[in-house]
This record gives sequence, structure tokens and C-alpha cells, in this order.
Amino acid sequence: MSTFTPDKFRALYARSADASPALASLALSDGVLHRLWTVCDLLIDNAKRFNLTAILEEEEIVRKHVADSLIPLALLRDAGIDLAGPILDVGTGAGFPLLPWACALPEASLTGLDATAKKISHIRACIDAAGLSNAAAVQGRAEEAAREDFRERFSLVTARAVAALPVLCELCAPLTTVGGAFAALKSRAEEEIRDARPAAEALGLDEPEVLSYELPGGDARTLVIYRKTRPTPAKYPRRYAEIAKQPIA
Repeated sequence: MSTFTPDKFRALYARSADASPALASLALSDGVLHRLWTVCDLLIDNAKRFNLTAILEEEEIVRKHVADSLIPLALLRDAGIDLAGPILDVGTGAGFPLLPWACALPEASLTGLDATAKKISHIRACIDAAGLSNAAAVQGRAEEAAREDFRERFSLVTARAVAALPVLCELCAPLTTVGGAFAALKSRAEEEIRDARPAAEALGLDEPEVLSYELPGGDARTLVIYRKTRPTPAKYPRRYAEIAKQPIA
């Protein structure tokens, strides 16, 4: 295992919380912080072996993975989004925001979806190590899952650093329940939001609520929240190659 101790994690997390009122507002218990440390420690241990992330410095892991998952969680709470579950993280990768959300939302039911077996194996190891009985990891592709058991099943669907919004809308809207929300965690997204308007309308999503925030240290981020008001037509999602080549316009 790494030399990243629980005390060092708590100190770095406290520094981030001091710089972010949204992060501080979550008021996480010692037990939650310990579970978050477990996730980060295992990430460091598995990162190179499973090609999980290039972010390996401890402070950057806390800032760019943990804080960058939990600040939008606080913003979603404040926006009135249902966080009781079920929640799906599409293209979950190394498990962010899935794993921090599972640590912070013990009463919710969360699922991470990713096509890469090694990443799913890592997430399952984190779930076991941190005792996250409220989380699961499933290997698969969003466009296929949305035509099978996962269609319109989740009250909140999220995606972080997966694809441009016109593509993401078609992947995620069919997985979202009517009355639920799809939340995209982005960097700057003004152009993507404009480009995604035809797709959002066709897929049953309302005009998005756009929330801008900064990570501790100043990195700009955007949280794009689409509420789903109508069922997604049965013809969506298309095959991924089609979606990527010709997004809905």
C-alpha cells in the first residue's frame, strides 16, 4: 500500500474544505473521511497497474478527484436534486464521482458503469476495502445498458470527463427516470451546452441549470443539470459510432 496515511488525508481534505464553502457544508464524519482515505490509498496503489489516472500526487488526488466529486454533490443537494438514489455514474473510470458519493451518501444506492474490465475490478476492490455496501460496479456500455435493464431506471445519472454534451445527453437521458436529473461534471462548457440543445430537447430534457464553481486552487468547473420531463423516444440511444459521428442536431 502507499504511504498516504489517514492523518495526512484528513489534513489535505481540511485544507480543501477551508477553501471551499460548498465542500465544508457537507460536514463529513470521521468514518466517511476514513472511507475516502481508503479509496484514495487504493487508487494510488492500483493507478499504474490498471492505468487509472495520471494524477498520483496526494494533494492533487484530494483536490482533483475527491473535492471535484464532492463539491458538485453539495451543489446538487442545494439545487434540490434527489440524492436518495438510485444513482448511476456513467463512464465511471477510476470511480469518481461514484466512490466519494457512495462514501458521503450511505443511504443512497449507487452504481458505476464502465466498459473497461480493469477499472471495474479496481472499483469493486475499493467498494470491498471501504465497506461501501451501497455501491456496485457494472461492466458495460451506456448505449447498450439503456436498451436493457437500465432504461429510465435512475433518478440521478452523472458523468465526469466522458464525452461532449451532445453525445452525453444521448447516452445518459435514456437511463434517467422521468422526473429525475442528468448532471454532467465539466470544465468550461458554454459551447457544448449550446451544441447540446437539440439533443436535450429530443431526448426529453429541459433547459439545463448551469452552475459554475472553482476547485480549491482555482481550477474552473461547470456543473450542468438537466431535469427530465418526458420519456426518451424508443429510438434513442443509437449505436455509439452513430452518436459520435452525428450527434442529434
